[in-house]
Amino acid sequence: SQRAGRAGRPAMKANANQIRTALDRPGPDTRFYLLHGPDEAGARALAAQLARALGSEAERIDLEPATLRSDPARLADEAASMSLFGGVRFVRVEGMGEESLEAVQALLDAPQAGNPVVAIAPSVKASGKLVKLAIAAPAALSFACYVPEGADAERLAEQLARELGMRLAAGSAARLVAASGGD
Repeated sequence: SQRAGRAGRPAMKANANQIRTALDRPGPDTRFYLLHGPDEAGARALAAQLARALGSEAERIDLEPATLRSDPARLADEAASMSLFGGVRFVRVEGMGEESLEAVQALLDAPQAGNPVVAIAPSVKASGKLVKLAIAAPAALSFACYVPEGADAERLAEQLARELGMRLAAGSAARLVAASGGD
């Protein structure tokens, strides 16, 4: 679902291809990536995708949700801060929940934020205020992470094998998914 945003860019609830593309090629027009839903491992893998895209020298700043609750301006401050060594940096918040709503609002309202923020929010519901804020904001992308099942789980097994330089024989992906219980 897309609506025109304030900056002329559509506000967005991303699909799987859109979030992967955005994380592979992060641009200055997206300052907040919200990865919510019950698949924490999938959300972490997507967050790692952003880190890889920014390069091995990228500085990662980890913030805790409790910090954001007590100091809502901290998220916007970190997103706007320059690296001490002039390199690329990004902010990651793991375990974000609705308590971070004010901090995310401050980030999205800030005049600038040179560093992207990726939030892993497993307890946030699709109908929650944080998701609604991210979907409505032109500088944010929201993606719901669900545990893959069936053909999606098999495709994931094949993708993981390819990333490790292996090619699975016909039917192997289904057997791996079944044997691991989808984990």
